[in-house]
Amino acid sequence: MIKNRVLIIVVLFAVLALLFGRSDALLANPEAASAPAFPDQRSSVQAAVFWMVNEFQNDDGGYASLSTGANQAPSTIPGTLDAILAITAAGHNPAARYPGQEATPLDYLEDNDAALQTFASANGGQAGKVVLALTASAVDPRDFEDRNFVEILTNSLEPSGAYGVGDPFKQAMAMLGVASVNQTVPESAIVWLESKQGASGAWDDGFGTTNNPDATAMAIMALIAAGREPGTSAIQSAVQFLADAQQEDGWGYSAEFTPNANSTAFVIQALSALDEPWYDDGGEWAMNGRSPLQALLAFQSRSGSRRSSF
Repeated sequence: MIKNRVLIIVVLFAVLALLFGRSDALLANPEAASAPAFPDQRSSVQAAVFWMVNEFQNDDGGYASLSTGANQAPSTIPGTLDAILAITAAGHNPAARYPGQEATPLDYLEDNDAALQTFASANGGQAGKVVLALTASAVDPRDFEDRNFVEILTNSLEPSGAYGVGDPFKQAMAMLGVASVNQTVPESAIVWLESKQGASGAWDDGFGTTNNPDATAMAIMALIAAGREPGTSAIQSAVQFLADAQQEDGWGYSAEFTPNANSTAFVIQALSALDEPWYDDGGEWAMNGRSPLQALLAFQSRSGSRRSSF
């Protein structure tokens, strides 16, 4: 059951934070930390998705990777995949048109299937994201616009165990994609990911940030989805790193950064995959009576957007 839960929640809150948190115009009121605009998960996620679709979906149904609003920047494949993962995780159908919208995110992918294939063919991490998004949308990734994205993903596996990638984050995304279609993740891929773990128990982000909660959380989810038990030394070391890296307001991108919605969301997903009490104000992950969930909710403004300061 843990494995299935991981695949359902992967990039849920984190995607919302990535899409919503990069503009100063979206910063929440600093007082939000003491009085969350949306005090529970359901209302928080619904408000975030409503805001995203109404404020950021382009007329072609797609999303820009970074944008100040609808039709302010061209839609991209990665931006649209992130939006699809967020929309589906919130319980909505990315193939259904919202009121006032002329197209859907799935329409955009169908209209740009050649670009989608080019994106997926770059490496297994990107192919894994495509497979995850299509699977979450109840679309067969083996036959989308006459293209087999599962085959593209599995064919990217190298003798080393890497899915054509050089960093743990993309490897984890590839492994999650494989597991999402009920295929066995090869032992070589698991061992490759484990071999990249640092002495602190963390994984790096591929850009020189060695003690990175985001990549560490992704690695945990991928290992659990691939069949590793929570009690293994690699996962236990990673959990200890996350405990050491926790701040009262959540998690930052590294020890040098203040907490942000994106990193906090990634860690919450990993804790959920491990059945840790991330939602319990009196649990072992609570700090001063405040759970990680409450810390995450505090990043959201009343518009539905989330701030993600680095």
